[in-house]
Amino acid sequence: MRPSKRLVLILSSAFAVSAASGAAAVYVGGDRLMAGLGQPSPSGLGCTTLRTVKLDHHGQRWIRMHVKTDRASGQDRMRTALRVVGALANREKADLYQVVVLDAAGPEERAAVRGAAIGAEVLFAPGPRSVMGMDEPFRASYNDGKANRIGMFHGKVVDLELDEVRGMMAKMDDRSLCVNPTAEGTEVAQVSESAAHGSQ
Repeated sequence: MRPSKRLVLILSSAFAVSAASGAAAVYVGGDRLMAGLGQPSPSGLGCTTLRTVKLDHHGQRWIRMHVKTDRASGQDRMRTALRVVGALANREKADLYQVVVLDAAGPEERAAVRGAAIGAEVLFAPGPRSVMGMDEPFRASYNDGKANRIGMFHGKVVDLELDEVRGMMAKMDDRSLCVNPTAEGTEVAQVSESAAHGSQ
């Protein structure tokens, strides 16, 4: 059975229109995709867990987590810290959670995690009145500078208001923790208050 010339022409025209429409759809879709890739993620960036330290502080349970990101802006580090502290609070019960974001090139020793090494930091207390120094559930800040070659930040420290924190967290579509390279590679310590004194 051989199709007529007229049928062949009709089908060819239809396929041509369909192909053109499909190409336009792919182009528009790709254009939107590229625009989306240029936008910062509302949930922050990928990160790697450096250590998790669990403290017994005067009968309270405190959890501190140090994580690393690579070449992140100040607000991206902030979003990352907020995402991680929320994910941590959903997995483990504690009176106070602390997440500190470091640069990938920054120091790894616990004692060196302070000052210019800190790219962003979040403290979260579900019951702030029970934790000394916490008047609100969140204390959040980030350094607006870029990390230098040894992972130090020398910009201005920006403190967030509670409404800003809530606004950022409300937009998040990801609630994941950082990648944990290996269970053995992440320092998890149960430390008493006396042993932890001076390691803040």
